Amino acid sequence: MRELDFLPDWYKEDKRRQAHVRQQYVALLIVFLIMMAFNLVATHRVGRAAAEIAGLESQRLCSEGVVHEFALLTGKLNDLKTRAKLVEQIDSRVDLAAVLAELSHLVADPIVLRQVEIVAEPLGRAGATEPRPGNAVRVAGGTPAGEKDVCLGPVKFRVVLTGVAVLPADVAALVCQLDASPYFHQVRPAFYGNANTPLGTRTAPRGPEGPGAARAEGRVELTEFEIACYVANYQEMNES
Repeated sequence: MRELDFLPDWYKEDKRRQAHVRQQYVALLIVFLIMMAFNLVATHRVGRAAAEIAGLESQRLCSEGVVHEFALLTGKLNDLKTRAKLVEQIDSRVDLAAVLAELSHLVADPIVLRQVEIVAEPLGRAGATEPRPGNAVRVAGGTPAGEKDVCLGPVKFRVVLTGVAVLPADVAALVCQLDASPYFHQVRPAFYGNANTPLGTRTAPRGPEGPGAARAEGRVELTEFEIACYVANYQEMNES
C-alpha cells in the first residue's frame, strides 16, 4: 500500500523554519547566559582588584612615610657622624686638669711662676726648626700668638713655664722634678738669669715734722727662668 502525503510543502518548510528559529533562540540564550556569567565573574574580579589596589595604595603611603623618616634619620645619623668625627679630631685625649695639678705639685715654694703656657702642636712634624703654636691654651698671661692656627687630630702639648726662683739650684731642681715626672718629657731650660726685684716700700715713723715719706726697702736678686717641655701623651718612633 503506498503512503500518500497530503501536507503541502510550504507547511513542511514552515515547520523546519520554526525549528531552526527555536535552535537560534536556544543558542542566543546560552550565549547570553555565558556572557552574564562572564560579566559577573569579571565584576567580582574587578572589585577584588580594586580592593587590592586600595590596600596597596595605603601600603604605598605608609612606605613613603617610612622612607621619608628613614631619609631624615639617615641625614641625622650622617650629621652626628660628621660631628663625632670633628669632635674626635679636636679631642686631644689629654686631661689638662691633671697636668696642671702635677705642675702645682712639682712647683715648690721658692719658685713663683709668672706664666704657664700650653700650646698644641701636630704630631709627626719633621724638619721644623721652631715650634709653631697651634691650638694654644694659656693658663696665665696674654693672648696666644697662633690662636687662629687650630691643630686637628693627634697633637702634642708644649708647656712653657716662666717665673722666678730664689736660687739657681731651685731651677735645676724643678727641671729634674719635671724630667722625673711621668707627665712630662723633653724638659729643656730655655734660659735663666739674674733679675733684680724690689722688695717693696715702707713708711717712716711719724715725727714732729709730720708723717714720714715712703722709702724703698731695697732690691733682691732672683733667678729668672723659662723651661720648655712636652706633655708625655705620645711616644716617638724612630723610622728605620
